[in-house]
Amino acid sequence: MIKVTVMNEPGVPSRSPETITPVTVAAIAKGDLQEGQDLDFKREVHVDKPEAKARLLDDVVAFLNRGPARLLIGVEERGGRFDSFRPQQGDPDKAALRLQSIIQDGVSPTPVNIQVVPLHLEGGFILDVQIPRHIGGPFMNRLTGSYLIRSGARNLPIEPAMLRSRFVDEASLLTRLADLAAAEDSALAGSSRIETRQALRIAILPAEHFDHRRAAFAQDGPVRHPGPVFHEHSDPWFKVTEDGHEIFAQDLRSRGIERLFVRDDWFVHAHAAFAIQQLSGEGRLGLAEFEEGTRHYLDALADFFKQQGLIGPFAITLLLQGLTGDDHFHAWFRQLSSIRMLRPRLVGAINDPEFVADFLRRVRQASLYG
Repeated sequence: MIKVTVMNEPGVPSRSPETITPVTVAAIAKGDLQEGQDLDFKREVHVDKPEAKARLLDDVVAFLNRGPARLLIGVEERGGRFDSFRPQQGDPDKAALRLQSIIQDGVSPTPVNIQVVPLHLEGGFILDVQIPRHIGGPFMNRLTGSYLIRSGARNLPIEPAMLRSRFVDEASLLTRLADLAAAEDSALAGSSRIETRQALRIAILPAEHFDHRRAAFAQDGPVRHPGPVFHEHSDPWFKVTEDGHEIFAQDLRSRGIERLFVRDDWFVHAHAAFAIQQLSGEGRLGLAEFEEGTRHYLDALADFFKQQGLIGPFAITLLLQGLTGDDHFHAWFRQLSSIRMLRPRLVGAINDPEFVADFLRRVRQASLYG
């Protein structure tokens, strides 16, 4: 297996490598895999021919700019599905290493953590080019200067407005989120609309925030779709508010317990009060329920962004606050008033498993269960 990787630049926070699920020869031959937004079959690639090399790099670039995907080289397809193998001959490691060099030399910026995996079968081998989700684009084919993105089973040019938004540097995205989140936190606290006790706060800023041609979120037309909610019985319907749309829910005592605000520039601020609770009658902290609810809510937010066609990357920050606002509850957290990710994180998906696990681990360790 050949792994394409580069060293981090000085001063740039390191990230754990992204990976993509391996595939086996048997799984390919089964015929369930379908060409599309995350897969392409190639019978062969003549990398000695400039046009063939350029087409290969077009595919790599288009997948890098869209999301996790793979190229399977040495597979004949029919109707977008497996038809037969066309094994390559020679040394599989040398073939993988050569493909590594082509990708490193032909794509800018150099992609991190692409894995080129030879899969052995009778008569030779095929190559599985695994392309995990990448942050730091947009990616360009150096041979042609083209920026492409995968749409279905096709590679399409990236529109100029989207391209400009992708050139926003990471520091600007993270700093902008911190400023917006602080301002919205302050405004919400001053309004007294919503309870702050045991509240989960999530602030998100997609790279599309900087795309000034990007249309604002809207619920037009006869068909409206509910939005994500943390509490099971919250009203999930968006309503127009100043500068955007919001979901706002109250409990039976008219306390504001949940709010999801989507600003017209795609800054998102979510607040769910009583997200973590002491379970009456059981005498325990509902930590497992909080972890499950947080994961479910972030999954729902990730689906919401996907439905809106936002592909990021996303700056995100999480906060669990109001832990000392109750005379009895504060004992669970040793007088801590809040638990936060001190700095915003840049992720390829809102529900990034590592990021979510880091936050939930911090909450658990801060509690008496720690």
